[in-house]
Amino acid sequence: MKIIILFLVLYLCFDTFGYALPLEVKDFKCTKQSLEYTYDINSTYYTKWNFENMNYDLVFECKNNSILRTCTADMSIEIAKNLYGRVWTCVTDNNGETDCQSVLYQKHYPNPIIEGDFKPSTKGSPTILKGYYLVIELTFYTIIPNTRVQFVEIGRMFDKSFDPLNLLIEYQGGCGPRTFVWPNGFKYSFNHSSPKIDNISIGTSSMISLGSNFCNNSDSVEIYLDGIQIDKSNMKSIDHEQFEINYIQEYSKSIIVNIVSGGLESNKFKLDYKPTPIKINSVPRLKGGSITIFGDRLSSQLNNSTIIVKFGQFDCKNVISSKNEIVCNLGSVPNVEKVKLIDLQVNISINGIFNENNLLFSFDTPIISDFILPQGEVKLVGDCFGSSQITQIYIDDVLQSNITININERETTLSFKPIHPIKKSKLFLLVNGTKSNIIEIDSSFYVKSVPSFPSVNGQIVNFTLFNINPNNYNKIPIMNFQDNSSIEAIDYKNSNEYSTHTYSFAIPKGCGRIDIAISIGDQLTRTENFYELPIISSCSIVSNQMIKCIGNFTNYLNLFKNGKIKIQFSNMIIIDNIPNNPIIFKSDSFSFPMKPEYSSSDISLIVCDETSQSLKVDITPLIKFVNQSPVFNSTGGELIINGENFNENMIDNTSVFCFSNKQVYNCSFLNYTSISCSIKLEGPFDQICKIKFNGKEEKYNTSISYYPPLVLNSTMISNSSIGGIITIFGNEFYNKIDLITVGKSKCLNSTFINSTSISCFVEPSDFNIIQSEQQKQQYVNITINGKSGGNNLIIYSGNSNKIDENNKSNKNTIDEIKNESMKINRNYILFITLFSTILII
Repeated sequence: MKIIILFLVLYLCFDTFGYALPLEVKDFKCTKQSLEYTYDINSTYYTKWNFENMNYDLVFECKNNSILRTCTADMSIEIAKNLYGRVWTCVTDNNGETDCQSVLYQKHYPNPIIEGDFKPSTKGSPTILKGYYLVIELTFYTIIPNTRVQFVEIGRMFDKSFDPLNLLIEYQGGCGPRTFVWPNGFKYSFNHSSPKIDNISIGTSSMISLGSNFCNNSDSVEIYLDGIQIDKSNMKSIDHEQFEINYIQEYSKSIIVNIVSGGLESNKFKLDYKPTPIKINSVPRLKGGSITIFGDRLSSQLNNSTIIVKFGQFDCKNVISSKNEIVCNLGSVPNVEKVKLIDLQVNISINGIFNENNLLFSFDTPIISDFILPQGEVKLVGDCFGSSQITQIYIDDVLQSNITININERETTLSFKPIHPIKKSKLFLLVNGTKSNIIEIDSSFYVKSVPSFPSVNGQIVNFTLFNINPNNYNKIPIMNFQDNSSIEAIDYKNSNEYSTHTYSFAIPKGCGRIDIAISIGDQLTRTENFYELPIISSCSIVSNQMIKCIGNFTNYLNLFKNGKIKIQFSNMIIIDNIPNNPIIFKSDSFSFPMKPEYSSSDISLIVCDETSQSLKVDITPLIKFVNQSPVFNSTGGELIINGENFNENMIDNTSVFCFSNKQVYNCSFLNYTSISCSIKLEGPFDQICKIKFNGKEEKYNTSISYYPPLVLNSTMISNSSIGGIITIFGNEFYNKIDLITVGKSKCLNSTFINSTSISCFVEPSDFNIIQSEQQKQQYVNITINGKSGGNNLIIYSGNSNKIDENNKSNKNTIDEIKNESMKINRNYILFITLFSTILII
């Protein structure tokens, strides 16, 4: 031991003596190509360095001038690989004497040349520092700042794998900017690798981020959600590879998460808070119905959000969503083959964010979600209960026969009265061979109430409790409501029989349906009550076009004022939206404006989602006006029936019968005040038709007439003295031509071409064609079936090539029709011309 201590003392003394030989260097330059030291001409200088670890000599070549001496050692990668560890130097003085017994003075260490970036992990790990002159006369580094001096040990220099140009440093970790300090005072500043978020998992009330290079000190960290920094009090924990923050998101949305750690910003990680459906009901395939999905984040905070719900290939429409519930309507599915109806994937998209969990939906799956015991009956609540004819009830695996089952139309409630009280038994349904879930039921303790429908203003209601346990005889019953309020019973003292006993409860004001739980001691039963609903006695249409209904509505005035009563009529909810003609709701009646779209229908009041008994209101569709003498064109026309209270259902029973062709023409619904009947009946003879409206023959007939001929223009002839063939163009032409005249001349041999063109031969006349344009005009008149129509046209041109003058005098020309007709009848007109010429000659 003494020998070791002596050796250390001698080593330190020797080391001190070595550094005690000062050397004045005016300047030195360190590059990857050379080391260059500059001295005063009279100063001592380095001529050689010996690296004892490698026994390698680095020789300096010196050049002088009158003032300075410059000594240079060439450098290369191969040379640099030898430069590390303890350095012995040879120092030469101005007399040429050399001393090789001293070590390299600290101030003269070459400045390191760092290549690339040194970015260690914040957690710490072996990290490579690249460069030249990194470990000359050096066995440790100092890193600042920190709370204590940190030494970074260098790998073993004597290993064959040791590379002073790629220095493997056992970095111990840290956070934020740091600085290496070499013994000669040279500093190299660095920071750690940038933080990176790889993944984020969502918890009930927090999010946990996994990644790397997070500072493990919350003071050096900033966490941002959508660009907003969170309060540091919400940081639950943070380490180099994980951080957890308190965060609750109740809506479906995407957020951007990033962290600034030690002054370095991470990547921006997009985190989707996805909708999570957990539970879903079922509906009958042939009926469809309302679907309710329970879960988390089933809505969005954004207005006008796009929410799409699909079950396999089936769309669920009319979506209404809240944070924990989606309600939508699934249509019926007809009998089709090869269509999957069970185990359909539930797909929810909220603004393009999709759910991932594998909730499945199936049609026609009976589900019992709850039960209550109203008035001593068992009422099951759920879905797809089938019908009373096919549904079977099993209690403790025994089929219940000889009981009456009542199932509502939507198949969501099932009621039956058990033959014997059910005591802690297992119940399930069998619907079309499909078994429901199993529930545990006990109906031995139940209640009955009188009256069954308390007033909306509140009322004392007597409840009889059946099968009270003896240990609860002296207990006071308590009634609990859904809003967690409760009331205690008053002993009715109707008898000394306490196993079945009646108590009074002061039912508070309310409306609609109320869920009630009644407990006495350790016994509890759940039931339901319905507040009394209004009764509509009669309805009629009064003189000011209002529908007025009579009844006793005194107790319901405030409920209507508070928006809890709706009027349902003609398959719609009546909306109070007619200016100066509002809905009137009084103690003995209510009335609302008559609208054309109303038809005979049931009327009822919906009070807090419960519907009163309906009453039939008769609204008869009425004809107010039918054009008794409509005028049709050559292809027919439209007969419009005007009235009120029309509806689409009556269209099948409305038609027009025309006597001439004994044809029935169907009508179409335009709106609540108009019906259109399309009649394709060619003229020119006037027609008599009768109307069948809403299945009844109307007493009056409709006379249909046709427009007279309309003359627009014609072709021309050049010589009035010999006459010629012209073609007259217009509308409403028929093949029943009585007479055609041109001025004072007749137009003979008329030929019907089509409904817009007729040809004829104008007889010769002494008409003077050398006149003004106005004087040249002749009145062309056509009489068809006793109806005449004409126009002033230029018939004689005086020039055989001038055939278009009439187009200038009539802006309503139909040249396209004329040209088409002329093409069709060109051969026919040529034949007539030749034949007429022969007759004249």
